[in-house]
Amino acid sequence: MKKRIFRGLGLILLIFIVGSAIAIASITKTTSSMDRLIMLHQIEIQRERLIIHVQQVQSHIYRSRARTGKNIDLLIAQAQEMDKAINACLGCHHAPELTQGLLAIKDTSDEYKAAISRLFTASANPGRISALERRALELGQELISMTQGMAFNANVKLQHKTQETMAVIRQATRILYIMLAIGISLALIIAYSLARSIDIPCQKLVDATRRIAAGDLQHKVDTRGTEGEEFRIVGDALNQMTQSLYSYRRQLVQSAKLAAIGELATNIAYEVNNPLTGVLGYTGLLLKSDDVPEDKKEHLRTIERETLHAREILKNLLDFARRKPPRLVSLDICSVVEDSVSLVRTQARLSGIEISTECDGLLPAVAVDPDEIKQVFVNIMNNAIFAMTGGGRLTIRCTREKRELDSDVIKISFEDTGIGIPDTYLDKIFDPFFTTRVDGSGTGLGLSISFMIVRNHGGMIEVESSVGKGSVFTVVLPIEAGGRIA
Repeated sequence: MKKRIFRGLGLILLIFIVGSAIAIASITKTTSSMDRLIMLHQIEIQRERLIIHVQQVQSHIYRSRARTGKNIDLLIAQAQEMDKAINACLGCHHAPELTQGLLAIKDTSDEYKAAISRLFTASANPGRISALERRALELGQELISMTQGMAFNANVKLQHKTQETMAVIRQATRILYIMLAIGISLALIIAYSLARSIDIPCQKLVDATRRIAAGDLQHKVDTRGTEGEEFRIVGDALNQMTQSLYSYRRQLVQSAKLAAIGELATNIAYEVNNPLTGVLGYTGLLLKSDDVPEDKKEHLRTIERETLHAREILKNLLDFARRKPPRLVSLDICSVVEDSVSLVRTQARLSGIEISTECDGLLPAVAVDPDEIKQVFVNIMNNAIFAMTGGGRLTIRCTREKRELDSDVIKISFEDTGIGIPDTYLDKIFDPFFTTRVDGSGTGLGLSISFMIVRNHGGMIEVESSVGKGSVFTVVLPIEAGGRIA
């Protein structure tokens, strides 16, 4: 998720940088065009000033027939302003053709000023003065014509430049609007994508917590296809937590069941044992009697056999109910496994079953009651052998595992290739008297007793099974003596 957010922010930053670069380029181009346009307007103003000053000089020549000092001073001032306007135009232009035209105006202006000077310094010869006046007026009119011609050409260029500048401004405006629209659109798309990538996993987690709160501890958060390592970590942790809660609840319910059944079994065993003793006594007397026909004795032997079977069940019930705390001894669990395997190896060989063990000799010692743990292992292996009627393979593995919330544990797993256990039976296999053996050879107490033995050792039994593929029974025991797996 961090990578996705950083990618989104990086894309937004890239859009901002590109948009800013385009905007700066457009603004720079527009500013340059505006500067050029303003300069052309300033040049046009200088030309207009030149024309105005020349016209003022011309007008003054027409009006000033009397050659007074005041008139001469005024005419000189106007000529100087005209000269300043020409020099200003020359200072602004650098193109060769424009500079050549302005130099021609400059020459004409100098000639015009010389004619004016001769006019005001001439002797009192009316004919000569009249000729000088005409010459000055002609030069002034020529200067005005030259300036107006340049002004007309400049005005055409000014209009063209104005149109170009306005086109650049409109283009820059369009670019800015387009970049703004693209930036906003991409930002919204990225924001929506980020919000959706956050919202969907959050909805999954919220839905999972609601279902877990409602009691569905088998629900799992689907983390496949979820972007963002954080959500996968949270989802996997939630799945592990619900799986642990489900396992702990099953263990707790099973413990409560066994405690209640144990108390009930004690009472029933005592109540039923006395009548069974009487039945066995009278049956024995009848079997010893000579006046009972042989065919009737066969029925009596059946009664005796079934009564003994009932007494064996009661004995198991009493053993189940009177379970004492284990006598813990620090042992190598691998040696306990080998001793247990030796007890069932012959039966397994006769059934066409191969038993293999994968136990690491470097595993730490575990505090267990060897007789009780052997009973657990033998019960599980007998069930595996019964499940592989056509032969198969039983693999026993001993491993050490580090758990986050608990101390280190030893796991002894029994993996068979039998018929498997249906899902509907998984919650019942540890219940007393529950059995899937239809031939009546089992009492249904083996796994119940095994479950209680492992619980008394502070451990648990985990089961995984798939119909047609086999089952895996795993005995989990704490390494530390007196430890307990919650």
